[in-house]
Amino acid sequence: MSNNLPSIDYTKLPEPSRAEVEVAIEKLTEKYRRTFNYEDAAKFIKLHKALEMWEKIDADMEASGEITAEDAQLIQQYFKDNGEDISLKRAYLEAEKGLITHIATEMLKITDEIKKLTEDYK
Repeated sequence: MSNNLPSIDYTKLPEPSRAEVEVAIEKLTEKYRRTFNYEDAAKFIKLHKALEMWEKIDADMEASGEITAEDAQLIQQYFKDNGEDISLKRAYLEAEKGLITHIATEMLKITDEIKKLTEDYK
């Protein structure tokens, strides 16, 4: 068993719906006062959803001090998305052994990508 969780390739996350992208373009354009293109708005949504996932897991861990079944299922899906099917039991173990550090690393990675993406629109 590896001591390091793999990093997510956020480009491989499911594409947002056209309606989600159109709403994002409107809100991002309003915030940055420059029109976002479709591809950048779609990427922003994917990054934002990934960040929300990590924030939820982090909040659940803070509140309860333990991994919830839903969190373990998210970790299990996370591994599956990276080409490795793991048991729910292993998902709990992986979560417990290094998730806090990994959450912070992933959240920093995502926020850096969002920053790079939005800098062109300032």
